[in-house]
Amino acid sequence: MKKLLVFGSPKPTCKNCRLTESIVEKIIEGREDSFDYQKLTLESEEAHSLGVMCTPTVVLDSKILVMGEVPEEADLKSAILEN
Repeated sequence: MKKLLVFGSPKPTCKNCRLTESIVEKIIEGREDSFDYQKLTLESEEAHSLGVMCTPTVVLDSKILVMGEVPEEADLKSAILEN
């Protein structure tokens, strides 16, 4: 099972964080059994251990795929599903 983490702001007003979460959720739709998917904040222990410093950030199996920007869906889909 792949560990997929999305780091975002806990504030619902962060549109980039919400958009990134929705992109990730769309990509893994129907494949939820293949992923340990978690939404976390910068205050989490995982953020500190991985060196995540800004949001939104997407991490797959300890590898940062995108940090500080909304990813392109096609690029992120390739990175998540082909690894």
